[in-house]
Amino acid sequence: MTAHTNLAKTPRARLRPPELVRLGDRFVAMSVVAQLIACGAANTKPELAKSTGLARSTIDSCLAQLSALGLVMSDGVSTGPRPGRPAERQRINPDAGAILVFDITPNHVRLAVAGTDQRLLASERHSFALDVGPEETLAFAVEQVDKLLSELGIDRQHLAATVVSLPGPVDTRRGVPVRPPIMPGWDGFGVADYMRREFACPCVVDNDVNIMAIGEARVLPSDQCPMLVIKVGTGIGGGLVTAQGTLHRGADGAACDIGHLRVPGDHDVICSCGNVGCIEALASAAAITRRLGELTGRPDLSQADLEEMLRTGDPLAVRLIRDAAALLGETVASLINVYNPARLVLTGPLTAVTDDLLAGVRAVAYQRALPLATRNLTLTHSVIGELAGVVGGVVLGIEQALSPESLRSRSTAARAG
Repeated sequence: MTAHTNLAKTPRARLRPPELVRLGDRFVAMSVVAQLIACGAANTKPELAKSTGLARSTIDSCLAQLSALGLVMSDGVSTGPRPGRPAERQRINPDAGAILVFDITPNHVRLAVAGTDQRLLASERHSFALDVGPEETLAFAVEQVDKLLSELGIDRQHLAATVVSLPGPVDTRRGVPVRPPIMPGWDGFGVADYMRREFACPCVVDNDVNIMAIGEARVLPSDQCPMLVIKVGTGIGGGLVTAQGTLHRGADGAACDIGHLRVPGDHDVICSCGNVGCIEALASAAAITRRLGELTGRPDLSQADLEEMLRTGDPLAVRLIRDAAALLGETVASLINVYNPARLVLTGPLTAVTDDLLAGVRAVAYQRALPLATRNLTLTHSVIGELAGVVGGVVLGIEQALSPESLRSRSTAARAG
């Protein structure tokens, strides 16, 4: 007997509309042109016209306006094999404005100042515990960055964008942390608004591992994406860069908050989020340090003590790292099956002092994940280490400074005098 589908009851699906690039908006067109120049994809008028489909007259207008705003400048003439008159090259003006990066972690604040050409002008790290709350932490960070700017001879009015990295979930649209488990007192605090009031320039606020993932992905060839970055520190977090080179943040910015995935087994350790058995409560640097303190009768042990014991090959510390790696490997295997990344990066302070963590994760992940998902997978350390957050922050800051919204604001300010 043949069953027939009732065609009248077949639901209508929503077709995906094509992506419409609003190049008719002059600030969108200017932004596209500026970002093509900044990333090196096109830097002459013929190349820009070919890449965008815009008329040469429109390209001329965009470049004239970008030059008037101090964002684009001549970089000589092209010396390629093209016949005819050499084309004039364009580049982003390295003095178009400074980018500030605030990399805030549970135990320290890293500050960086860079130019719009990605040249790092200054970077320093300060020990500071963010559990004193957002206002005191941000006031300290602003005070220290003002000292850096003074040493560099950079006025606040010369800033193009600020980027703030936080160790917890972030609503990037509003620029606020959302119920961050290891950031008491920060929930809902307007970090972006605070920075905009201080520096009168655009501000990007995002999760720390998201920003590290962007930094890691942008220094490697594009075929290394999708890329999943996992940081093992005081907590455990993840960041996913898609095959298109963009961050996957999820609907509300909670994507890849992997520290709160439950580990299979009878684990009753209470996590900072209130649940039990989270991978963060069992395999983070804080969890390993706590367990090491219990076993040695030294409850005052710090993560720095753990790192030193690993450097000297302490057998108990190494044993605990390997146990944690086995648990983390199970979680990583599941993530590999779900995301099928081309590259999975394990980073954090522990990976810098021992290979046991990476080796243990590899052993379990390659055994437990599906063969198709691991066939071409690279599971490795970070190529830029602790600088990933700075590199990612600078990239996001430049892209924000060249966005249509920022160009519109810059143009309005220029007309106002």
